[in-house]
Amino acid sequence: MSSLKMKKFPTIKGVLENIRGTVSSGEKSGVPARLESEIIEALIPDHFTLLKTGIHGFPFKPTAVAFDPVQRVLAIGNRNGSVRLLGRPGLDITFQHNSRSAVIQLIWLVSSGQLISACCDDTIYLWDVRKSEVELLQSLRFNRERLTYIFTALKSRWLYVGTDKGNVHIMNLETFSLSGYSISWNKAIDMMQKTHPGPVTHVSENPA
Repeated sequence: MSSLKMKKFPTIKGVLENIRGTVSSGEKSGVPARLESEIIEALIPDHFTLLKTGIHGFPFKPTAVAFDPVQRVLAIGNRNGSVRLLGRPGLDITFQHNSRSAVIQLIWLVSSGQLISACCDDTIYLWDVRKSEVELLQSLRFNRERLTYIFTALKSRWLYVGTDKGNVHIMNLETFSLSGYSISWNKAIDMMQKTHPGPVTHVSENPA
């Protein structure tokens, strides 16, 4: 009777043993060969790295926009604390606030490469966006009042910060600190008015 023989397929273990044998014979014969330690026998988490290769579409749930007319760059902030910069071809940068708080407002310091953001965590941030990686320069948080509106005039070193209590605080952009001067809500209304006017919703400077 004829006997049937099963065909043997090579296994990973067998392949590795053959490689080791080839390396050993190569070393004995003086032929340069890859060291056995260079052979990766198993994959570990360190071998994998996730990288963001691209972002498409408009930022999800946008909450604030600002445009620099000199550099011609548009900044868009969203509810998750993310800010996307769009400009000339090839300029597409996205950065994130660590607090992940919604962006209330964005203001460009025109032609300086710096951007101011105000978030729901009642913090004002100053960013340097002149490099490929955006850098956080300064931040200032309000503890007793909630931010509602910020404003700065062109080439001014003062930032006006409106709050939910109806007050306007004056902030020095060079030192990124409060100046100590503020406009109290009861100084900005008619003396005959007895009720609180509510939060600051807008601030503008008289050009004259």
